[in-house]
Amino acid sequence: MYPGTLNWHQGLDIAIRAVAKIRNSIPELRFFIFGDGPSRIELMELVRHLGLEDIVVFRSPLPLREIAEEMAHTDVGIIPKRNDSFGGDAFSTKTLEFMSLGVPVILSKTRIDSHYFDDSMVKFFEPENEDDLADAILLLAKDKATRDRLAENGLRYARANSWDENKQIYFNLVSSLTMLS
Repeated sequence: MYPGTLNWHQGLDIAIRAVAKIRNSIPELRFFIFGDGPSRIELMELVRHLGLEDIVVFRSPLPLREIAEEMAHTDVGIIPKRNDSFGGDAFSTKTLEFMSLGVPVILSKTRIDSHYFDDSMVKFFEPENEDDLADAILLLAKDKATRDRLAENGLRYARANSWDENKQIYFNLVSSLTMLS
């Protein structure tokens, strides 16, 4: 599953091509894309061109509570963003959202994501490499132990970095800054 804006920098074309490569290896494979954006028509055309209409399912954006429910019931979250001047440095909250729901994540190894996460929390793939993404999807589809380990470690990381765990640090920082003025 991918939830979010459908823009070129999000790399969904890469994910769709990866799905095409492994469609025969995972008969039950479905890739749900929730969202809208400037690349939607182009992505739908790519799906038609690759004959993936029965596997790649486009859904409209949902309100926060509803998308969280969909995310909680998915097997794997995929965040295939490009490692360009935007995607390479823009933190995707989708990663933490999946983690906080106990969902394992396949994540493009961008500069920003390499800084915050490691291989114990997410399954990285080389940015813009559809073969590497296809291998990552296959691995998680066939290896429940790896899915469970990533989900558990991701959940632990999300909890340790949650607002509830860290708000006092923020309040103390703001307080110390206001004392300086």
